[in-house]
Amino acid sequence: MTSQLILFLVNNLIALFAIALMLRFMLQWVRAPFANPLGHLLRTLTDWLARPLRKVFAGSGNDIGLLVAVWLLQVLKAWLTGVLTIPVYGPAALAVIGLFAVLKLWVEVLWVAIVAMAILSWVAPRNDIMPMLRLLCEPVLAPIRRLLPSTGGIDFSPLVALLLGQALVAIVLPTLEHNLLRTLL
Repeated sequence: MTSQLILFLVNNLIALFAIALMLRFMLQWVRAPFANPLGHLLRTLTDWLARPLRKVFAGSGNDIGLLVAVWLLQVLKAWLTGVLTIPVYGPAALAVIGLFAVLKLWVEVLWVAIVAMAILSWVAPRNDIMPMLRLLCEPVLAPIRRLLPSTGGIDFSPLVALLLGQALVAIVLPTLEHNLLRTLL
């Protein structure tokens, strides 16, 4: 009971911090402005780690250290889960589990951003966060828009992106991860 509670708390704290780091990395990648409540929140939560990482990974561009930190958090989460639930993975397996967790997290953060953008476009299109969401989602939605036929003003690209993201997280990435882990174990 106690180990389950500890695992629950630690996994959720790691997950929330990893989401904040991933979102900051993604927003910096698309050069989104941080002069809004979400940007301020992300800076407040992550600056204590982002600043030293920027110095360690100087010259790599786009704060790649944030992505490394997300990966390390996912590895830590997998290791803690393994320690508290018996299966203990080797370093190579943990690295692979962490890598696929980062990929899944990227898709999930993007999925939430697309849903938020779609909802806000209907209820509050002039919201302060909309420009940030557009910058974050546009690299994925624009190519899909180009492939879809014109539908007279209704944009189906978010729906297609969500379906593709779900297929990626539910089918493609777990299959690749399983096959790769099978070769390592």
